[in-house]
Amino acid sequence: MSDPGGTAHGLNAFIEASDGSTAGALDSAMTEVAKWIMSAAGYFLGHVKMAISSGNRTVTFNLTDLEAGVEHHGVLDENVRLDIRFMAAVVDVDRNELAERMREALVSNGFKLKNRNIVELG
Repeated sequence: MSDPGGTAHGLNAFIEASDGSTAGALDSAMTEVAKWIMSAAGYFLGHVKMAISSGNRTVTFNLTDLEAGVEHHGVLDENVRLDIRFMAAVVDVDRNELAERMREALVSNGFKLKNRNIVELG
Protein backbone atom coordinates (compact mmCIF):
# COMPACT_ATOMS: atom_id res chain seq x y z
CA MET A 1 0.00 0.00 0.00
CA SER A 2 1.42 3.39 -0.92
CA ASP A 3 1.27 6.54 1.19
CA PRO A 4 -0.51 9.33 -0.66
CA GLY A 5 1.85 12.25 -1.02
CA GLY A 6 5.48 12.34 -0.03
CA THR A 7 7.57 10.14 2.18
CA ALA A 8 11.25 9.94 3.02
CA HIS A 9 13.70 7.54 4.56
CA GLY A 10 17.40 7.65 5.34
CA LEU A 11 19.85 5.10 6.58
CA ASN A 12 23.40 5.32 7.80
CA ALA A 13 25.94 2.71 6.81
CA PHE A 14 29.66 2.27 6.44
CA ILE A 15 32.09 0.39 4.26
CA GLU A 16 35.21 -0.77 6.04
CA ALA A 17 37.47 -0.45 2.97
CA SER A 18 36.40 0.89 -0.42
CA ASP A 19 37.74 -0.42 -3.71
CA GLY A 20 37.40 0.22 -7.43
CA SER A 21 33.95 -1.39 -7.60
CA THR A 22 32.38 0.57 -4.73
CA ALA A 23 31.01 3.50 -6.78
CA GLY A 24 29.43 1.19 -9.35
CA ALA A 25 27.81 -0.95 -6.67
CA LEU A 26 26.38 2.14 -4.94
CA ASP A 27 25.08 3.43 -8.31
CA SER A 28 23.37 0.09 -8.91
CA ALA A 29 21.77 0.12 -5.45
CA MET A 30 20.40 3.63 -5.99
CA THR A 31 19.07 2.71 -9.43
CA GLU A 32 17.43 -0.44 -8.04
CA VAL A 33 15.57 1.66 -5.46
CA ALA A 34 14.45 4.18 -8.09
CA LYS A 35 13.20 1.38 -10.37
CA TRP A 36 11.23 -0.10 -7.48
CA ILE A 37 9.70 3.33 -6.80
CA MET A 38 8.78 3.58 -10.50
CA SER A 39 7.14 0.17 -10.34
CA ALA A 40 5.33 0.74 -7.03
CA ALA A 41 4.07 4.27 -7.73
CA GLY A 42 3.80 4.11 -11.50
CA TYR A 43 6.34 6.91 -11.87
CA PHE A 44 9.55 8.17 -10.24
CA LEU A 45 9.10 11.59 -8.72
CA GLY A 46 11.61 12.47 -6.06
CA HIS A 47 15.25 12.15 -5.17
CA VAL A 48 17.50 9.25 -4.21
CA LYS A 49 20.81 10.48 -2.81
CA MET A 50 23.98 9.35 -1.08
CA ALA A 51 26.44 11.49 0.84
CA ILE A 52 29.64 9.47 1.17
CA SER A 53 32.33 10.71 3.54
CA SER A 54 35.91 9.68 4.18
CA GLY A 55 37.72 11.79 6.73
CA ASN A 56 36.85 15.42 6.10
CA ARG A 57 35.84 14.88 2.43
CA THR A 58 32.30 14.20 1.17
CA VAL A 59 31.21 13.01 -2.27
CA THR A 60 27.54 13.03 -3.30
CA PHE A 61 25.64 10.78 -5.69
CA ASN A 62 22.22 12.00 -6.88
CA LEU A 63 19.43 10.35 -8.85
CA THR A 64 16.38 12.35 -9.91
CA ASP A 65 15.87 10.96 -13.42
CA LEU A 66 16.26 7.28 -14.34
CA GLU A 67 17.15 8.10 -17.95
CA ALA A 68 19.95 10.46 -16.89
CA GLY A 69 21.25 8.00 -14.30
CA VAL A 70 23.23 8.69 -11.16
CA GLU A 71 25.16 11.96 -11.09
CA HIS A 72 28.46 11.98 -9.17
CA HIS A 73 29.85 15.06 -7.48
CA GLY A 74 33.39 13.95 -6.70
CA VAL A 75 35.28 10.65 -6.87
CA LEU A 76 35.43 8.03 -4.12
CA ASP A 77 38.78 7.30 -2.55
CA GLU A 78 39.94 3.69 -2.49
CA ASN A 79 41.24 1.73 0.48
CA VAL A 80 39.50 3.95 3.03
CA ARG A 81 36.52 3.62 5.35
CA LEU A 82 33.44 5.30 3.89
CA ASP A 83 30.54 6.61 5.96
CA ILE A 84 27.35 6.60 3.91
CA ARG A 85 24.11 8.49 4.29
CA PHE A 86 21.59 6.90 1.90
CA MET A 87 18.40 8.93 1.51
CA ALA A 88 15.23 8.89 -0.55
CA ALA A 89 12.46 11.50 -0.65
CA VAL A 90 9.73 10.40 -3.05
CA VAL A 91 5.97 10.26 -3.53
CA ASP A 92 3.33 7.55 -3.46
CA VAL A 93 5.19 4.64 -1.85
CA ASP A 94 4.99 3.12 1.61
CA ARG A 95 7.75 4.41 3.93
CA ASN A 96 8.38 1.05 5.60
CA GLU A 97 8.65 -0.72 2.27
CA LEU A 98 10.95 2.03 0.98
CA ALA A 99 13.22 1.49 4.00
CA GLU A 100 13.36 -2.26 3.39
CA ARG A 101 13.98 -1.84 -0.35
CA MET A 102 16.90 0.50 0.35
CA ARG A 103 18.56 -2.09 2.62
CA GLU A 104 17.81 -4.90 0.16
CA ALA A 105 19.29 -2.89 -2.73
CA LEU A 106 22.60 -2.53 -0.91
CA VAL A 107 22.69 -6.25 -0.06
CA SER A 108 21.76 -7.32 -3.60
CA ASN A 109 24.62 -5.20 -4.94
CA GLY A 110 27.29 -6.99 -2.94
CA PHE A 111 27.26 -5.29 0.46
CA LYS A 112 27.07 -7.33 3.66
CA LEU A 113 24.90 -6.41 6.63
CA LYS A 114 26.19 -6.28 10.19
CA ASN A 115 23.77 -5.04 12.84
CA ARG A 116 21.57 -3.66 10.03
CA ASN A 117 24.42 -1.43 8.84
CA ILE A 118 26.31 -2.18 5.65
CA VAL A 119 29.92 -2.95 6.42
CA GLU A 120 31.74 -4.10 3.33
CA LEU A 121 31.57 -4.87 -0.33
CA GLY A 122 31.64 -8.66 -0.73
